[in-house]
Amino acid sequence: MSKLDLLPASLDGAAAGPLADLLRERLADGQPITLDGSQVDRVGLACLQVLLSARATAISGGLPFAVATPSETFTATIGMAGCPDLTGFLPSAGE
Repeated sequence: MSKLDLLPASLDGAAAGPLADLLRERLADGQPITLDGSQVDRVGLACLQVLLSARATAISGGLPFAVATPSETFTATIGMAGCPDLTGFLPSAGE
């Protein structure tokens, strides 16, 4: 079962290290990644890079990766950054 982790309101540079640690832990344990993005009101480049890296690692390992209920700010920011598909990946039975 996937644990739902609440993303902080400000995904700024200070949040990048703790976010990377959390995601590294989940991936090392082979756990699906499910993040609650409902409270996010700021997304900085460092956290965006962490999220993209974790998503790529999850995909390569066949693990689900999703940002549940992304806030409007989160959705708008990742769209402007050119990565609107960051919010979800669910492997098909063949992957």
